[in-house]
Amino acid sequence: MTDQVADVLIVGAGAFGLSAAWHMAKRRDAARIVVLDEGEFASGATGRNGAGFRMQWGLELNIRLCQESIRFFETAAETLDYPRGIELKQDGYLVLAHSESAFERLESAVRTQHRFGVPSKMLDPDECCRIVPSLGRKGLVGGSFCAEDGSASPFLWLDALLRASRREGVDVRYGTRVESVARSGIGFHVRTRVGTITAGKVLLCTDWAVPDLVAPLGIDIPVVPLPKEILVTAPAPQIVKPILVSLEHRIAVNQVGRGSIVFTVSRARDGRSTESMPDFLSFAAPKIVDLVPGLAHLPVLRAWAGVSSVTPDMQPILGETEIEGLYVAVSSYRGFMTSPAVGRIMAAMVLEGDTNDPVASQLNARRFAAGEMIVEPLLNQE
Repeated sequence: MTDQVADVLIVGAGAFGLSAAWHMAKRRDAARIVVLDEGEFASGATGRNGAGFRMQWGLELNIRLCQESIRFFETAAETLDYPRGIELKQDGYLVLAHSESAFERLESAVRTQHRFGVPSKMLDPDECCRIVPSLGRKGLVGGSFCAEDGSASPFLWLDALLRASRREGVDVRYGTRVESVARSGIGFHVRTRVGTITAGKVLLCTDWAVPDLVAPLGIDIPVVPLPKEILVTAPAPQIVKPILVSLEHRIAVNQVGRGSIVFTVSRARDGRSTESMPDFLSFAAPKIVDLVPGLAHLPVLRAWAGVSSVTPDMQPILGETEIEGLYVAVSSYRGFMTSPAVGRIMAAMVLEGDTNDPVASQLNARRFAAGEMIVEPLLNQE
């Protein structure tokens, strides 16, 4: 690749990067938008997640991000001209509490959700078990449920965005690692392994790898990698209709359309490895069986791992850095479910300087230096 010029260069072709690229292309005719990704299609965090989305959060900003995103998912096949669809499944989310304190958090969150029109409701243990008979009753205090929550295929979502972006003239390139980003006049020189791109503006959507690119510029973005692991069973008849989330077990359960059940089981790990650890099955299986004993008979087909990002308050970072024209969008492990809304927000911010979005204005990295942490009461790290 010889030296090239772009109006906007986006680094990272995951859910945030491709959503932002499509929204930019729709907002600005003839803008030269280039997207670079060091891996192959869907090889990053978006292709390695549990595929769920939910409006059931305890903070207005997270509720609004997901409300907007879910509305987009519902019409994505038509909006993105992707007839095969994204395997949208809206069978709800059942968020479970196994302690009185967790149940009280759910009750408080549901009250907040109702203020913004989320059709969620509280359930007692009997009601939870009627929805999912394979649930265990041990320690179950109750849960909350929203029928409009659900899941979609991350691979089809990315493919839909990729095809729609390319139709709008976006240049998306895989297997192209960005080595450095440097100021150049009123723009930037972005060096890759195969050449240099001069860009007017740069948007970094590489999540946990963002600090590596901005540190040479004297910018501190407090993001660390969070390795996560997932188990998937052989296909089975429908057993679990809604997605399950247990706040105490730190487990999410999603039975996808082909019948396989996906278990995302969180545990503290360091590093950037995308390899599942040999002890993961022995760690995860007892927790899964304790939560859903009715699934204990299912054979495990395989396990996989990925790396998400975590910020100090476990909330996204969206905004312009200290250097004018250099932007970051860090998902803090909720990139897939919020990507439609974040793509719109970042397109408006990068192309038009719009910083008035009520959600994005709270999520700039400057909040950490000011000690303004944003605490979400219903975190589970799905």
